[in-house]
Amino acid sequence: MKRLLDGIESPADIKRLSVDQLTQLAGEIRETIVTTVGANGGHLAPNLGTVEIILALHMVFDMPRDRLLWDVGHQCYPHKLITGRYKNFASLRKSGGVCGFPDPSESPYDLFSVGHAGTAVSTAVGMARGDALLHRDTRIIAFVGDASIVNGVAFEGLNNAGTLQRQMLIILNDNSMSISEPQGAFAGYLEHLRVTTTYDEVKRRVQELLDRIPYGQQICDIGMHVKQGLKNAIAPGHIFEDLGLKYFGPVDGHDLPGLMEKLNELKSLNAPAVLHIKTIKGKGYEWACEDPTTFHSPKPFRVEGCRVVMNQGSGRSWTAAFADAMTNLCRKNAHVVGITAAMPDGTGMIKLKPLFPDRYFDTGICESHATAMAAGMAKSGLRPVVAVYSTFLQRAFDQIFQEVCLQELPVIFCCDRAGLVGDDGAVHHGFCDLSFLRSQPGIVLMAPSDEQDLIGALDFAITQDTPIQIRYPRDNCPAAPLGEPVPWSIGKQGGKSRVLKTGVDATIIAYGALAMQALAAARLLENESLSVGVIDARFCKPLDGAMLQEILTLGHAIITVEDHSVIGGFGSAVLEYAQTNGLDGRLITRAGLPDRFIRHAGRSEQLKEVGLDPVGLAATVRQAISQNLLLRQQHGVFKDSAPTPRRTAQLRL
Repeated sequence: MKRLLDGIESPADIKRLSVDQLTQLAGEIRETIVTTVGANGGHLAPNLGTVEIILALHMVFDMPRDRLLWDVGHQCYPHKLITGRYKNFASLRKSGGVCGFPDPSESPYDLFSVGHAGTAVSTAVGMARGDALLHRDTRIIAFVGDASIVNGVAFEGLNNAGTLQRQMLIILNDNSMSISEPQGAFAGYLEHLRVTTTYDEVKRRVQELLDRIPYGQQICDIGMHVKQGLKNAIAPGHIFEDLGLKYFGPVDGHDLPGLMEKLNELKSLNAPAVLHIKTIKGKGYEWACEDPTTFHSPKPFRVEGCRVVMNQGSGRSWTAAFADAMTNLCRKNAHVVGITAAMPDGTGMIKLKPLFPDRYFDTGICESHATAMAAGMAKSGLRPVVAVYSTFLQRAFDQIFQEVCLQELPVIFCCDRAGLVGDDGAVHHGFCDLSFLRSQPGIVLMAPSDEQDLIGALDFAITQDTPIQIRYPRDNCPAAPLGEPVPWSIGKQGGKSRVLKTGVDATIIAYGALAMQALAAARLLENESLSVGVIDARFCKPLDGAMLQEILTLGHAIITVEDHSVIGGFGSAVLEYAQTNGLDGRLITRAGLPDRFIRHAGRSEQLKEVGLDPVGLAATVRQAISQNLLLRQQHGVFKDSAPTPRRTAQLRL
């Protein structure tokens, strides 16, 4: 049988298909997604559950003239396959290939680059208001899924959406799951809706009854009080209705003809509405349905009959190292509690759940609430550890400021995915946590460089009566410790760094996990007879003042290295220290992420792209040494520490 997907280049092509052909196309889309994600990794189960909804939306609406906005954009793979990206879909999440999230640079069918939850309703309200003011006859659809409706920003958007005097449709894709199990009272409310007879069905039956009894219609027309009372009594979606939104559903998200019929009914509704759609996460593949958490965003895998075998990577991840360190910390200290915001597996916090169920808390997709809750726990005498991706930490900035730092509460933020994250791309890079956290008085910023150092960092953090961040990347830990262990401590001159290698031509001061790349770069330069030292900074705030005073008076080149934006990061902190303390900042070269968004690729490819791999760092050090020498020659500076003639001749080479 000829594959229909081969002939789909735009939604116009699917509008010519029969219902039977659309059913065949849905199967082909699922097969393509499984094959591609099996090879590349990516988001699997969420996309398997959205195929029929997306086909129905594109059958009924006229995209991109009509506006489709995504919440939790990782559910957009079927959308990409029917909007001109099928032929290149095998490149999903690869360098130069199809992005794993909506991306306006790829297609006019994608309006926003979006990978965070809670935003679609608000942006849809904005586009609805904008199109109305500009007299555009468009329809607006916000696609909300994977329990992101519980996010605080989503509720703010819903509250304002009810004031619209025009069409706007919110698709509530309810698959009974977040990334893992859904959390909170609203998840329970949606579960109630899933098992409740729909409002539309009740209204139909009531109307049939009224038509059969004497004076039935007169009873129906008594007035709004009776109608409102009836609605409040029987309407499963009365929360949405009370916000000014028409509620419809729940409906079967895999009944393609039924979905198209319902969407056609709602297409021209001149009011904001919610269509509650029930779907199955992992639909079409039993193994994905049975374990939707594992197959939410799996690594590459292969299917062997009814069995799925995950491709095992080499090495031990920072996430796994944190999970073990966290459970050990809980064993040693009964006041330690663990908090995650819908990322129990991704952060490793899930390991705590079976061992200490009463000290494990998953708030759902609510980073702001998780942070404020942690503040309350700390105030009560507990020691909360919030495990969060760096890219999601900024969503809680106000609570970090107001509820944690201003109150001087000992909340520990363990930030996974700090720096470049690889194939998730720009929406998920953790590139700005240092810049906004450094501004907060009293916070301590730490970054270990190997697993033993991570364990030490956590043990130290739990003894401090101040807010603390510990950051580490989406990568493997070094196979062995990078240097001799040095206890974590903060003295009168700041946090204690450690020397990994000494050198006379230059010194690299690395913050965090890139210390391993810095050591590799120093070894490369040894082959050129250049002696380069490496210092593991460990603290971004407070900096090791004693170390900086010593290094910055040697007169040789200093290179700061970080997996963070060069704007406002560790290197900026070192420059500020030099200026404040009368030290020469001209010695300092900063290596970090440039002032642009880095597209999806493998993490090693991204590090190479921005010059943070060993070869790139070696080139930066080499250039810094040359610039330092030129500065000496042109301005006669650093005379007290001028290099020997042998070294000067060597550097000129």
